[in-house]
Amino acid sequence: MTDIPGGVGTPPEPPAPVDPPAPVDLPVLATVECPFCAVVVPDARFCGACGAHLVHPGVRGSQRLHSYAAFPSEPVLRLSVVTSLFPHLSHRAKAPFRAGFSVFLALLLMFALIGASAPLIAVSALGVPLLFLLYIWEVDPYEGSFVEPTVVCLVVGVVLGAAWAIVGGSYVNKALLPSLGSRLTSGTAIVAAVVVPAIAQLLMCVPMVIVRARQRGPVESLDGFVAGATGALGFTLAATIDLMKPWLSEGQLTHQGFVSNLTQVTLRGVTLPLISALATGFIGTSFWAKTGSRATSARGAWLTSPAVALLLAVLVQVGLGFTDIAGLSDATLLVVHLGAFIVLALAMRVGLHHVLLHESVEVKVGPPQVCTHCYHLVPRMAFCPQCGVADRATARRHRAAPSESPDVGASSMAGGPA
Repeated sequence: MTDIPGGVGTPPEPPAPVDPPAPVDLPVLATVECPFCAVVVPDARFCGACGAHLVHPGVRGSQRLHSYAAFPSEPVLRLSVVTSLFPHLSHRAKAPFRAGFSVFLALLLMFALIGASAPLIAVSALGVPLLFLLYIWEVDPYEGSFVEPTVVCLVVGVVLGAAWAIVGGSYVNKALLPSLGSRLTSGTAIVAAVVVPAIAQLLMCVPMVIVRARQRGPVESLDGFVAGATGALGFTLAATIDLMKPWLSEGQLTHQGFVSNLTQVTLRGVTLPLISALATGFIGTSFWAKTGSRATSARGAWLTSPAVALLLAVLVQVGLGFTDIAGLSDATLLVVHLGAFIVLALAMRVGLHHVLLHESVEVKVGPPQVCTHCYHLVPRMAFCPQCGVADRATARRHRAAPSESPDVGASSMAGGPA
């Protein structure tokens, strides 16, 4: 019997060939040759290869001091604790950390007014280190393996800080004793004001050196900042507890005036950890960075030297060492320490800005991504072509973000806020 076409027993006909979808015509990205590094880059406000500001000609565009490479909405010379101490933060994450730092300062002020010994010691010693640990957890600087290097830096820093507070503290105490001669030029004073702070700064660098020796794979300059600051904060945590523990012998209250309490907690809880973290973090940044192999017209390459960073840190620490044994009033001592912090913070921002400009990064146009600072859809490059933020100043997990975001949309290169 003959099979009926299409009936039972008829073998299925092969599927008809499907034509491939017609290619979608994507808009061609306008390009321009950067006048600073001679690389062909997207035609936008910033060069995606060297980070220069293409709108401003000459030195102003190459140095871009009006636009900090880690937070381009701020000038380089701007005093900001959050954007200086936490360079990996995204634009939206700044507000929670500013709120956290404000709460920390409010607690210090409240406990200084009350004169409560134990809370003052606890908040002074733990405030800034805890904020920095939250920052590490937020940005994940070591790409999923931040626990081990963070613990190493913190533990080694605490051990060294406790040991050095016991050894170096005795020299400082001797220098503070009444003397018939000149206190600032005696041998004891020189040791207390120069040798003790200088060796302390060198010891703060030990944890980051250990982590750098253990680190495998590609490294980035801001990894060094995190390692250096973590070790320094562990060091100051132990030193602060050792320096302030005599308050516990006075009972639950310090029995000192508000100005004296405020001065001590500001020095021990704010300026000491911040200065140490910023200084050692800058040393780590310059120690980690690989610079010099990429063409750039930005000047100030000498600012990326680890020797310059270490010299700056030691000079500030020695200056504060002489200040602490000079017998100044509480108000004067507070002003000097705050002034030293301001000078160091601005100098660190200048140095870190130049490290990011000079850091050797592969120059290529990558896949599109949403910039975490300006929220434009831009090709991934060493610098965002739209706002100029350095790619190395963006947390690693944010660099792998999808090219579309529900609250951003497909912004064009030329549109949207700067």
